[in-house]
Amino acid sequence: MLDYIIRKTDNKIYVACDNQYKVYDMTFQKFVNNMLLRRLSNLEALEKCSRKYFSLKSKIPLLLSRDVLLLCVVSYRMLNSTYINYLSISRFEREKNFIIIYFNSGHCLKINNVYAFLKQYKLARKIIDKISDLDF
Repeated sequence: MLDYIIRKTDNKIYVACDNQYKVYDMTFQKFVNNMLLRRLSNLEALEKCSRKYFSLKSKIPLLLSRDVLLLCVVSYRMLNSTYINYLSISRFEREKNFIIIYFNSGHCLKINNVYAFLKQYKLARKIIDKISDLDF
C-alpha cells in the first residue's frame, strides 16, 4: 500500500510503498496519471470532479483508489510537495512544531506542516463518510 509521496529539491519523487522507498525521476503529475490510467482518468479530471463533487476550492485530497486517498500537505505545484495516504495512517502524534505520522506498514514520517496536515486529515474523514455508500 502506498504510504506517501514527497518531491524534494532535486525534482525527483520519493515514494514509500509496501515497506520500500523508491525514487522516480518523473513529475508528480506523471506518476499519478500512470496510477489513474487504469481508471481511464488523469490528475486534471480527478481534481476537477473532486472540486465539484466535494465543493472544494484548493488543496483537494486525491482519491486514487480504494486504498489510496492522498492528503495534500504541500501541493505538487510547490518545490517540496508532500502527499500522505490517509488510508495507510495508523496514528499520529502532534508536537508543537511538527507531527509524527505512524503508518500501518510500521515506519514513521516527521512533517513540519502541522496545520495543513490537520486540516487535510479532517477533510479526508468527511470525504470517506460521504463516499462510503459509493462503489468503485
